[in-house]
Amino acid sequence: MAARASAADVKSVLLLYADPRAVPAVVTMDSTLRATIGSGSPVAVRFHSEYLDLAWFPRAQERDIGRALRYKYVGAKFDLVVACGESALRFALRERARIFPGVPVVFCTVEDERLQGIRLPPDVTGVTTFRDWAAAVDLIVKLHPDTRQIVCVSGAGAVELGWEALARKALARYEGRLTFTYLGGLPVAEIVAAVRALREGSVVLFNVFLLDGAGRTFSSPEALALVAPAPVPMYGLAETQLGHGIVGGIVVSYAEQARRASQLALRILGGERLGPADAVRRVPNAYVFDARQLARWRIPEGVLPSESVVKFRGRSVWSEYRWHVVAMLALVTAQSLLVAGLLAERRQRRRVRARLDERLRFETLLADLAAAFVGVPVGEIDMRIEHGLDRIVHELGLDRAGLGEFTGGLDELRLTHVRAREGLAAMPGVFTREAWPWSLERLGAGHLVCFSRLAELPAEALIDRASYVALSTKSIVIIPVVAGGVVIGGLGCSMVRHERDWPDELVQRLRLLADTFAVILLRRRADTALEESEGRFRLMADAAPVMIWVADPDGRRVDFNRAWLRFAGRTLGQEVGHGWLESVHPDDREGCMSAILAALAVQRPFTLEYRLRRADGAYHVEGTFRGYVGSAVDISEVKAAQRTVVESLALRSAIFGSLYGLVTAVDRSGVIVAVNESWTRALADNGGDVGTAGVGANYFQVCHRAAVSGDPGAAAALDAMQSVLKAATDRALLEYACPSPAGEAWYAMIVEPFRRPEGGLVIAHVDVTRRRRAEADLLREREGLAHALRVATLGELATTLAHEINQPLAAIASNAQAAQRLLASAAVDPEVPEMLGDIRTDAQRAAQIIRRLRVLFKKEDSERQPVDVGEVIKEVLGLLRKELERRRIEVEVAMHPATPRVLGDIVQLQQVVLNVLVNAAEAMTDDDARRRLHIDMAAREAGVLRLTIRDSGLGVAVAELERIFDRFVTSKPEGLGMGLSISRSIIEAHGGRIWATRNPDRGLTIHVELPCLES
Repeated sequence: MAARASAADVKSVLLLYADPRAVPAVVTMDSTLRATIGSGSPVAVRFHSEYLDLAWFPRAQERDIGRALRYKYVGAKFDLVVACGESALRFALRERARIFPGVPVVFCTVEDERLQGIRLPPDVTGVTTFRDWAAAVDLIVKLHPDTRQIVCVSGAGAVELGWEALARKALARYEGRLTFTYLGGLPVAEIVAAVRALREGSVVLFNVFLLDGAGRTFSSPEALALVAPAPVPMYGLAETQLGHGIVGGIVVSYAEQARRASQLALRILGGERLGPADAVRRVPNAYVFDARQLARWRIPEGVLPSESVVKFRGRSVWSEYRWHVVAMLALVTAQSLLVAGLLAERRQRRRVRARLDERLRFETLLADLAAAFVGVPVGEIDMRIEHGLDRIVHELGLDRAGLGEFTGGLDELRLTHVRAREGLAAMPGVFTREAWPWSLERLGAGHLVCFSRLAELPAEALIDRASYVALSTKSIVIIPVVAGGVVIGGLGCSMVRHERDWPDELVQRLRLLADTFAVILLRRRADTALEESEGRFRLMADAAPVMIWVADPDGRRVDFNRAWLRFAGRTLGQEVGHGWLESVHPDDREGCMSAILAALAVQRPFTLEYRLRRADGAYHVEGTFRGYVGSAVDISEVKAAQRTVVESLALRSAIFGSLYGLVTAVDRSGVIVAVNESWTRALADNGGDVGTAGVGANYFQVCHRAAVSGDPGAAAALDAMQSVLKAATDRALLEYACPSPAGEAWYAMIVEPFRRPEGGLVIAHVDVTRRRRAEADLLREREGLAHALRVATLGELATTLAHEINQPLAAIASNAQAAQRLLASAAVDPEVPEMLGDIRTDAQRAAQIIRRLRVLFKKEDSERQPVDVGEVIKEVLGLLRKELERRRIEVEVAMHPATPRVLGDIVQLQQVVLNVLVNAAEAMTDDDARRRLHIDMAAREAGVLRLTIRDSGLGVAVAELERIFDRFVTSKPEGLGMGLSISRSIIEAHGGRIWATRNPDRGLTIHVELPCLES
């Protein structure tokens, strides 16, 4: 307690007890008073206890006790006196003027009726008891209906005999119905003999017993121990008698008396003035019983008053071995929880393993499907597609799967490839709009067609429902096959044996398969178009009346038309490559080949004349042979398109995997459709579960769970993703901190729309820890530079500051010496208090200067708090007062009332004002001109505080107004040129701005604007 308050705040309380310390009631009240007052007081309380023992010793000794206490507590100052018992209260009232004059008194355990004979001063209050003799007799008669005699046992002390008188008065109304015998004032031996002689029909009512008629002293438990082997039940009126032989009764609670008195004491110690009117009269008593005595006298608990408390019940196994039972139950519970946890973990691991196996099988299926079509001739594509559908049916547990293409617009979906389990009927070859209008409408618009049971179909799909029933279809999902943003077909998966759910993860996998089939269909279309084009070219070339040949980029001829072969009389196999040269005249072969190769080298058209042997062996007919014109068709674009289609899957995977950072793509509902290698690697390194953050998982739900658990970054990420998804913004960027074993890491989250018909988002998490650390290092260096500049500025003012501190110190010394001389004289001069006041004022002035210097010299981390800029200006002006006086500078300050505060670092703002004022003072060096410094501060507009500092110095040129805030720009030979630069950095860091303007006459004005705290 002493640690909570200084010695000056300690409260002193004197506890006066009328009875000896060994009395149980005194022990109960003392512990309760100390605990309740000590815990309830806001300051420390020191207790002093005195036991008057007035019941055991003659009253003639009271004055000696009072004299002893007066000497014991001479000079002591009490804040409160608590008197416990009627004798203690009378003693306190009689001796208070000599021992503790004027100290408030709180009393307790004083019988209410006896208090009426005591005159209480206005500062005395307390708590009274009420021994309810009538209620005690009523209880005895209720529990023992055959009671004829009640024997009242009490001590021979004055207080005890007074209580016996109250009992006689209260029980007089029972005369005639019951016989009362009072044994007060007798020696204890006679009382014991009288009680042991009692017979059935008698009950003992035991009161306080501290002194017997022979002058022997007892405590109530000691007296009860002598009387307790009584042949009749005994009842009492005090709670402390319980457990010593009495059955129970309506008893006085000494603990409750002490608690009520403590509440009054705390109010007085808290400063309230209480008197007799505030006394708590007749604190309610309680029905309390001893379970052992109830059992002895065969009194059932059911006949006791409803509010009764029964103590000393027999100890059960639970009460005897409670902690052993609790420990055993806890051990069994812990083992059960451990076993349950291990079983749950095993089930979870099995589920994860099954999910991973399923995912691996699907990815293998996807990879095999994509690889199966690389370099495959056109004629084998259909067979490979059916083989792929067959694997999809068996590995995904489907009944039927089909791939269809739209023909004739979007009104007809022709199933080009269909596979079904053995024994099941295949799907129809064509889906028409007449039979499936709702399904084809949704599929043509690029939407999913999906239901797990026919009842899920909407009302507008009534025709479709009948068509599905005709096919025995119970569940189906049809994924649109999209190529180049256009729906070209659909991938359908259905169940006929039973219904099936289509979870989002499975649907996403089917979308990937549909994308793969889209590429395959495009390639088949391209190859088919190429074959058709080549067929048309062959037909055209063979029908042409000229001889046509085709060569590859190396000049090797790969094809000839029918006219050429008929003219030369040779087969295509003989002519391809360089075989055609055999028909060229030997004299023309070398020149012909050289001309062709030269033209091919620069890829230019050429005309060539040479002699070609006819089928009959002649080289010319009817004149000079002029040669032939060869035609070639460029098919490089067709071949390039074919290669592009084949390589599109690998190219898409390579591009996505090479993206920087942790990248994922999600659909509009948040389901992850693709991740790059960095995402997968980071997930594995951090022990993540692919089921919760891999392809097929819902990224929105992952962020939502993190936000619910209290992660503010997750909530911000959700808002950013929803903003881009709803097209409220084209791009979102936010940064968040992420703890890691190597320290705190920072990431930038970039969210952009996934530009595809289905929509979605592309999300990248980029590590920006280096940049954030570099920014923190730059901030620390800037604060260190600002601190160095403050120290340098204060160093330049050292002489002035030393004089400023020395002046009040000299005044203190002078006044102290004068006060010593005056105090040394016989009479005290009235000027001494005035001198001491001057010493105090000068000491405060010196301390204020030192405090200001200490604040500016300290190097601490920047801390933002509400700042009164007016107080900042006053602090700096107080520090520069002597320097400004030395330079003969007049200072005018205009600060408007109720100027709003700003949120900032007070030391940094002091440095800005100090830099500007020192620069202004150094600029005013003209001895002839009047040196004036004007400071104005006001809220010029809503949410902005403006500070202007105008000097009458030399000023600067217009061209230099902006440069003075640059680093290392100064007009002083010894200056660093950093003051205004740092000032601008500080103001901009506070969200404000600083600039300079030339005055109309002379000098410069510095303007500073800062956002107000309210904005």
